[in-house]
Amino acid sequence: MLELLGSRATALLGLDNSPEMLRLARAKLLAAGLGRAEVRLADMAAPPLPPASADTIILHQVLHFAHDPAGVIAACARLLAPGGRLLVVDFAQHREEALRTELRHARLGFSDRAMRDWLTAAGLAPAPTRALKGERLTVCLWLAGRAPLRLAA
Repeated sequence: MLELLGSRATALLGLDNSPEMLRLARAKLLAAGLGRAEVRLADMAAPPLPPASADTIILHQVLHFAHDPAGVIAACARLLAPGGRLLVVDFAQHREEALRTELRHARLGFSDRAMRDWLTAAGLAPAPTRALKGERLTVCLWLAGRAPLRLAA
């Protein structure tokens, strides 16, 4: 996501709890000419940033690994500055048990209601959900903002 959106950002920070993923990300960012982007080892449940310090936070295909997704969303919401946005890109609720057993997913996707409840409980205003239907799985984009809202892309 840093590579995709990097040309539009003034500062870029990626967090991951895997040193191997961070090595890969650094190489890709350098190859894309985004050497100014920073990546750090961190846990998404406890991001190492001060409150109200981020304009945009993206949880891209990682929340299904969280044992406490509501807590992760709340932690991210605390980091958003006024007008900031949180985008969660993840699977809609599904029954593909192999993802849990083979790939260690803690959750088999999320219901729209649960996600919207967590975003609201974290003090964010959700926009309409977008669903991208695939052959076996649906990926949803849940966007929410902190007042004053700036939800347009």
